[in-house]
Amino acid sequence: MEVAPETMNQPAGTAHARRPRGGVPPSPGWRLGVVLLALSLWTPAATVEANTQSPDAIREAAESFLREELIGEYDEVAVEARGVDQRLNLRACDEGDLEAFIPRGRSPQQTSTVGVSCGGEAPWTVYVRMETTLKTEMVVATRNLRRGQRVSAGDLRTATRDARRIRGEFYRDPAPLIGQAVRRSLREGAAITGNHVQPPRLVERNDRVTITAGNGGAIQISSRGRALEHGQEGERIRVENLDSGREIQARVVGEGQVRVGD
Repeated sequence: MEVAPETMNQPAGTAHARRPRGGVPPSPGWRLGVVLLALSLWTPAATVEANTQSPDAIREAAESFLREELIGEYDEVAVEARGVDQRLNLRACDEGDLEAFIPRGRSPQQTSTVGVSCGGEAPWTVYVRMETTLKTEMVVATRNLRRGQRVSAGDLRTATRDARRIRGEFYRDPAPLIGQAVRRSLREGAAITGNHVQPPRLVERNDRVTITAGNGGAIQISSRGRALEHGQEGERIRVENLDSGREIQARVVGEGQVRVGD
């Protein structure tokens, strides 16, 4: 049996590199060129990560900023950033250049997003969706309150609620609410806001009223009148003077009391 020259005097099982056609073996320089080309095309993952901004750092910047804006005003503050895309490919921001802010026209209590920006040669800005819980003590109704009802101390208590779920300005102190009139009916346990109450009517339409003329000095003249419209304290309403039969404008100064001349 004829044996190929390449295998003569070689131990069995020895592997051989196949020569290129033409019988010319690859030169050492050719092999080195292949290695250098492969290295030039390969970028380590650590290098890529070092040159791009970490989404976790963006999230932490947004949370820390909003938490600092809210802490101290509420009994319990919970802030969580949502929606930071892990596929973001932003230039890495130098330490100290990462800045968070509230979008224009919003307050820390109202905002649902926080902006995070980076300055420098290639600036960028992203907006992060936030979920916030703001627990605090506020005044709530102890029972159902109907429209037009006068609020008494027994109608009120304080309880912990999430301020983010309350529309309008809530009350921490019940004192300003006592004596107010319910403008919108309330259920037991509901937080009371400025939208639910209003100053009570001190004069109802067709009520008999006392008309006082003067500026509060020593001489004052009183006459009988009939209110032609409802009135709260300080409002000017139309009143019929029953003594003269004339219609006048008078300011409501108390229950059943109006004044002219001031």
